[in-house]
Amino acid sequence: MSDNMGTAIIELNDSGHCCRNSKGEVFVSPGYAFLTNKGIDTGDIARLKSYLSPQQSFNQFWRQLSLSPLAHSTNKVRHNGDLAFQQLLDLHKELGHPNEVIFAIPGSFDREQLSIILGLIQATPFKSIGFVDSAVAAVSQLKFTEKSNSKKYLVHLDIQLHQIVFTRLLVSEHYKERVHVEVVPDVGLKNFYDDWAKYIANKFIQEYRYDPLHTAKGEQQLYNLLPGWIKELCAKKEVTIVLDSPQGNYQLILNLDDLLTRNNEKIAQLKQKFSAIVLEGDLLFASHRTRLLPGLTEQLGKFHILPENSAVLGCLQHLNDIKQDHEDIFLVTKIANQDLSAVEEFSQSPENTPTHVLYQNTALAIGKILYISTHGTLLAFSQGRATKTFLSYKNGNVYLTTKEIDLAKKHQNNPLRIGESIAIRSQSFQLIEVI
Repeated sequence: MSDNMGTAIIELNDSGHCCRNSKGEVFVSPGYAFLTNKGIDTGDIARLKSYLSPQQSFNQFWRQLSLSPLAHSTNKVRHNGDLAFQQLLDLHKELGHPNEVIFAIPGSFDREQLSIILGLIQATPFKSIGFVDSAVAAVSQLKFTEKSNSKKYLVHLDIQLHQIVFTRLLVSEHYKERVHVEVVPDVGLKNFYDDWAKYIANKFIQEYRYDPLHTAKGEQQLYNLLPGWIKELCAKKEVTIVLDSPQGNYQLILNLDDLLTRNNEKIAQLKQKFSAIVLEGDLLFASHRTRLLPGLTEQLGKFHILPENSAVLGCLQHLNDIKQDHEDIFLVTKIANQDLSAVEEFSQSPENTPTHVLYQNTALAIGKILYISTHGTLLAFSQGRATKTFLSYKNGNVYLTTKEIDLAKKHQNNPLRIGESIAIRSQSFQLIEVI
């Protein structure tokens, strides 16, 4: 069904463009393109077959957006702009053919690339009515509870397919404004996943003499399954992974700590950039996409993870600041604060208190008290059934009370912090904040 009357929002980020139509329906489409006999496929359709024919697959066209001819251009694709244009058309179609679109755009795009995006949009059947910096939009909903005329600085971290973007923002009583951007190349989502895929392949070689990266089909299978394995590892430190092969099914135990050691060089590179942009007293925020890389933010600092689709929701809250009725659209990098009840309050405590536990991909509210028990090999959580192990709030902090000797030694009487993992026998859960 067409939805021509509404305004849609697209947050450009090639690790997953986040799109929302006027009905509130949201979908995510990664920045992949695949050449076929009929034309160009984009998004998940392209990603899920990208390793079957690598010469027909593209995934750097947003980062390297330009109108320069490709080394192997065809009658279908002359330059990266053609690939980006096709994905814009596909996103517009999936959104229900809206007449107007607002774009949230990361600070990694330079002036020339922004001009190219504008030119591509002018050739589409829809009209862009606003460009806004995605980091500014993402933090625009935060309302600080401390009443102070002094200025504050935030650092926002976001991850793309091939790079990470740090954005420094000034927060005053009246507005939030982008003041500096640092891009760290070659440390994006795909770079981490490539390292992990090689590590996993080597484990299969050592255990079964089977190399999943040796064939296109095996490589595609591994990369298709990898995001799900990583998601599981966010909830527990070990998972059993299974791959199909011509000889049958092979399985291994995958350990999160082993994966993280593969990224020491990339983490060191990030820390160097991080220390250059972050000053003492800065508040640290990260997009929900950083959860795709477990352990990343914990190795850099005490980040507050923003809710999913924060940039899109920020656009909705500040349409009047972003919307532009003239042809010469400019990038909005400064948004006025609004006194809205829907705005999320944020206390400027240096160490925010956990609000939920994350266990097997499910977030469970701690509330006033959350009881923990074992059910077979799994953990069970309840706010009504009393047990000897539980989490509770006291004086603004979350504490663990338990009779388990090992747990008591490590956690008893110590306030728990966001990002901490607690292991109970063979299971573990993570303390998180849901804003």
